[in-house]
Amino acid sequence: PKEVPGLAHFNEHMLFLGTKEYPKEDSFEGFLSANGGTSNAYTAGEDTVYHFTMQAEADEKFREGLKRFGSFFSSPLFTEGATGRELNAIESEHAKNLQSDNFRVYQIEKERQNSDHPHSNFFTGNKRTLLDDTKQLGLNLREELIKFYNEHYSANQMTLAVVGLNHSTQ
Repeated sequence: PKEVPGLAHFNEHMLFLGTKEYPKEDSFEGFLSANGGTSNAYTAGEDTVYHFTMQAEADEKFREGLKRFGSFFSSPLFTEGATGRELNAIESEHAKNLQSDNFRVYQIEKERQNSDHPHSNFFTGNKRTLLDDTKQLGLNLREELIKFYNEHYSANQMTLAVVGLNHSTQ
């Protein structure tokens, strides 16, 4: 949203930090680590992509991995504590991006576009846009996050792809 630049990216980060079924913030990463896997996500101009890999030698492990992953999209917690801490991660990522020539050129291109077009928005956000500016506008960041999630995270706006390799038949 134009009034909270970077909110989609912030939402991406927050989904990894606990769900009703798995409230521990590092539960998914711990599960993946124990099963030879990793996860990541990125937010682009028009969509957000989440992905994970794991070694699932048993169907039960694979089902559990999908269930844990799916809980991001059905029951995220968006806790107050995680919200505050993740702002620091967003700020750190933004500072790192500022050192990238590709990022800076991309931002210049976006600045030169029609400001009414969504692509011109500052998409990664930082502490200023997500925290300071929302406070100045009288907005509660966590409430805006939940509102964004409820508006944009529904099955009719998502696609799921599952790719599996059966190494035992090779």
